[in-house]
Amino acid sequence: MRPFALALGAVLICGMAIAPVRAEEPIDRPVDLALVLLTDVSQSMDDREYAMVKEGYKAAFSDPQVIQAILANSKGIAISYVEFSGKDEFIVVKGWDVLTDAASAQAFGEAVAAAIRTSSGNTALAPSIRKAADMLTAADVGGARRVIDVASDHPHDGGRAAIVRDFAVAAGITINALPIIDDRPIGTFDGHLSYATQQWGHEDPVEFYRNHVIGGPGSFLVEVRDYAAFGEALKRKLLRELISSPGSGDGSETFAFAE
Repeated sequence: MRPFALALGAVLICGMAIAPVRAEEPIDRPVDLALVLLTDVSQSMDDREYAMVKEGYKAAFSDPQVIQAILANSKGIAISYVEFSGKDEFIVVKGWDVLTDAASAQAFGEAVAAAIRTSSGNTALAPSIRKAADMLTAADVGGARRVIDVASDHPHDGGRAAIVRDFAVAAGITINALPIIDDRPIGTFDGHLSYATQQWGHEDPVEFYRNHVIGGPGSFLVEVRDYAAFGEALKRKLLRELISSPGSGDGSETFAFAE
């Protein structure tokens, strides 16, 4: 497959070209699914919330249902966990790992949970999706399904993510999302309590991810309205991805989990 970075050609994000980023360990075997877990760790996420996200990854990859779904993929799952924030803060924390059984799944989740936070800058959503797509097009996975999962609380980006999303989909990549909706009260205005989700003055965050981020065959999003519920949302998303086939779904379903 032609490298995604070349397919984008002259398209620039944040005013500069972005070189492909590859995981440290190449995939050296056929797999059924190649999955990049792209997680936003920008400054809008505090340390307590970050800890809940990391524990959510650990819990999801030790869950019996997720492990059973991994076992249903006879060739295994190639997976990489990536953290991003600013335009130069895109770090492959773990991967490529090939998950084939309970031990490999649990080891992956534990390694993700144990890794230290890599950054806490701004949110370069579009460039980070592009780099994740570069990882997938550079990976030698044959006919495997290629999926990016975006877990982020970024509420809008002026349409930049949609441009990258369209090129990724054209390259055969599906993008799913775990939008984390920040409903924390931040103050009062004219006698009414205002919430973090209201401060941006743009479209509803869930609509942003549905309209500008997800795309490709079977794409969907899982809405998360409580960081404590991140692990359960991640589990539901993984179960759907691990058992799905290209062409299923229409991207219209949204699941909400809260404590």
